[in-house]
Amino acid sequence: MTDMTDSTPDTAPRTRRAPKGEKRREELLDAALQLFSLEGYSGASIARIADRVGISVAGVLHHFPNKVALLMGVLARRDEVNQKISDALQSELTLSSFLGGLQQINRSNATAPGVIRAFSMLNAESLVDSHPGWEWFQSRYAAIHGRMRTRLDHLVAIGEVRGDVDLDALIHQLLAMMDGLQLQWLRFPETVDLVERFDSYIAQVERDIRAPSA
Repeated sequence: MTDMTDSTPDTAPRTRRAPKGEKRREELLDAALQLFSLEGYSGASIARIADRVGISVAGVLHHFPNKVALLMGVLARRDEVNQKISDALQSELTLSSFLGGLQQINRSNATAPGVIRAFSMLNAESLVDSHPGWEWFQSRYAAIHGRMRTRLDHLVAIGEVRGDVDLDALIHQLLAMMDGLQLQWLRFPETVDLVERFDSYIAQVERDIRAPSA
């Protein structure tokens, strides 16, 4: 969730052909995402990911030095997808489009329980600052918070969100609900509907923070 800039090139943009190494890296991320989604982080081995792409384990390690690095590559790429989902709804920023972007991201997450399970486990493990994922998660949450704060500040300025709302507290609550609800869904998939529960919560948030005149 990024500032959008417009550019007007003098000529039509050329389609850039991805170098072989970049293409292989994308193939590995695709294969890893599929296996993490189906089998979770623990069940998906580097050997099986290599087999899906048709290369050796050493070939995988050339691009990703270990399994944690591969998972973080998958997570970073998924964040990019979620960012595009959110940005697509923000061409004209409104409270409804802001909250709708969060709902769309949640719906996207609901399609990949294995990836979300791996994300949640690595997130918890990385709470120790010596963990290789510590800095990635710290930077990720800081960036998400910053983007959400910028958008909410704008919504206050245009009169869609009440001026007395504690925006930082609201962001913490939204992120806590997204992460925490995913844990409940992963633990009790038969009784917790991730999409329905989050949509219900977002409807409550909108009622609570929308300015009376908006």
